[in-house]
Amino acid sequence: MCNKYRNRASIHELGVAVSRQLGLPLTRFTNEPVSQEVFPRRPGLILRPVDPANPVELEASVAHWGLVPFFHKGTLKDWKASTNNCRSETMATSPAFREALKRRRCIIPATSYVEWTGPKGSKTEHDLSRRDGMLFMAGLWDRCTEGDSYTMVMMDAGGEAARFHDRMPVILDRNTAGVWLDVGADWREAIRVPEGALVADPPEPVVG
Repeated sequence: MCNKYRNRASIHELGVAVSRQLGLPLTRFTNEPVSQEVFPRRPGLILRPVDPANPVELEASVAHWGLVPFFHKGTLKDWKASTNNCRSETMATSPAFREALKRRRCIIPATSYVEWTGPKGSKTEHDLSRRDGMLFMAGLWDRCTEGDSYTMVMMDAGGEAARFHDRMPVILDRNTAGVWLDVGADWREAIRVPEGALVADPPEPVVG
């Protein structure tokens, strides 16, 4: 599961990448500062439709990484469950995620996500990124009394990612981003391994 990712792109670079890779315009932006290294329970950038009923334009917004569902009445800190990741196989039935899946899907932009290999105490950090641009990962967002939050959708790993972990984020492209954001479409069509898209740095897992 993913517990760290990086987004080192400027808003301008992000807008160019969204248009080139996903074929969607990024028309609303945020000036809120966000760290280039994102960890659970910290703020991160998400992209979501300006109009969920017609997902042809995106807005960039800052939210808390670790989805806190709408029915939670306390603060973000009061929510103790680990919800920075959700399993694609069970999110449709999970109380924490099922309403967000129906109504509030988003995209999580990143320049890379991180996996670790090697022995405990001296693990090696591997950056997994796209050969041809940015990563756009499937996410869900929700809103409780204290603000917006999100989770990253995970699937069985395939391709290069499977060398480092048995799970990986759902990575979207021009063909699957529109399907994912369209709440009237079958979201299962977006859950697939991108062909030949990922590269790792360092390139080899460390045995431990």
